[in-house]
Parts: sequence; structure tokens; C-alpha cells
Amino acid sequence: MKNKLLIIVSALIMLFVACSEQHGIARRFVKNNRNTVVALYMPERLVKRNLRNDSIPAELAEESLQTQIAYLEKQVKVIDKVNDDKLLDIIYLTMKETLKDYGLTVEYWEGETSQPDSTHWVIEIPRIEVTEVCENQKYCDWIYEHRYCLDVPVDLVNVATWFNLSNDTTTTMTFTEQNYFNDTDVVFDVDYQQNKVISKTYCDTINIDGFYKFATLLGRLYAGYCYDFMMNKYIDNHEVGAIDTVYRYRYDPYERYFYKTDGDYLIEIK
Repeated sequence: MKNKLLIIVSALIMLFVACSEQHGIARRFVKNNRNTVVALYMPERLVKRNLRNDSIPAELAEESLQTQIAYLEKQVKVIDKVNDDKLLDIIYLTMKETLKDYGLTVEYWEGETSQPDSTHWVIEIPRIEVTEVCENQKYCDWIYEHRYCLDVPVDLVNVATWFNLSNDTTTTMTFTEQNYFNDTDVVFDVDYQQNKVISKTYCDTINIDGFYKFATLLGRLYAGYCYDFMMNKYIDNHEVGAIDTVYRYRYDPYERYFYKTDGDYLIEIK
């Protein structure tokens, strides 16, 4: 029993020491990279795909082809309305302002002979894919020991983005994707008069204005992701011992604290 307790205490001490070392390296990274200059590049255009698979309802089956086409076009919520320049400008400007909150400065410093180094980074976004789909999602609940489920069509816009990140020690391609989708809720209840279970669906429709607001959130997220990726690479290069490839550090520049995550970060493409 004593040996088991000793092993547990030793493991906790080692974990505490490792975390303390990582925190120290992360703090040093934040201090050393105040006023680092970043060259931020956006793609010239978006890659847009409409992968909806809407079907014609039974009541329109006998209508004209023009009527059916008009119905299908009406189901498209975002992808046919996105202005490439506007979306890219939103992401760029939001990233620029957020990187400033991290102590970085965005300006074009690259020339024919200049190279990224410890105080000059390159963040290049070579590709942004925007894809709209309509997927069925299952909502379930228990009523009187019986499980009831309902399939609800949900409009979804996926934004997949690739990053090329470079400084003095890192030249890496990374990837992330996020979804903008309906805020949907399904409530099951008992209709005692008809002696049956009924469902009520509440859904906010996605639209182009909401998608542009979502792009603002993406710009903030991308800035943090890029900064955190560089920070974790710095930790990996300076830490003594095995590299933690599951948990990664994130930094909050507003509250000025570090925290760990097991999935909320850029995925490195090797």
C-alpha cells in the first residue's frame, strides 16, 4: 500500500514539475514575442461548394420545372449569397485586430531577401473552403421510460481553412474547420387528449448576415489558433522530456492566463 501511494505521489510530483516547466516556457514565449511583426496573407478568393441534397416535396411534384427549380434555389441559405471580398476582409481585419491583442503587429515586411525569424512571422492562408449542406440530425428524449426520436433537417455551412505558418524554427501547414448552423431545439410532450406523444421543433434559420457575423468569430479564433500554435512549437523545442502531442496550451491575452485543451487548436498536416 505504501509503495502504491509512493508511486502516485511521485507521478503527481513529476506532472506538477512538467506543467510548471511548460508554464515557464510559455510565459517566456509571450514575453519574447511582444511586438513581433506578422505578415498576414489571405487567399484571392474562396472555394465555394453547394452540397445540399434537397428534394421536391410531394405537393410540388406536378408543378412545372421552373417552379421546382425556384423551390430548390430558395432552400439555399448562404452559399449563393457570399461575397468573397467581403468575407475575406472581415476575417483579415478581425485577425489583424486580435493579433494586436496578443502583442503582435501585422504589416508586410517580406521582400526578395527577407526571411521569417524569431521576431518576424508569416501567416499565410492559401485556401478557405465554404460548403453548404443540409443534414438530418436526430433529437431524442425519454418519456415514461420510452425513448422518442425525431430526425430534423439542419442547414449547415462548413468553413475549412488551411494555414502556412513560418518563423525561425517552424514552417508548417495546419488546418481547422468550423460549422455555422441552425440553432435547433426539439421538445417532446404528451398530448393527453389524443393520448399520444407530440414534438415541437424550434429553429433559427441561418442567413448571410449571420454568416458574416460568424466570420468575425472565425477571425478572432484564427488569430488565437495561430499564436497558440507558435507558442506550443516553442514549448516543444525548449521542453526537456517527452512532447505532449494530445494536450496543447492556449493563451488568453485578455485575462493573461494559460490553459490546456485536448482538441481546440490547429491540426498540423505532416
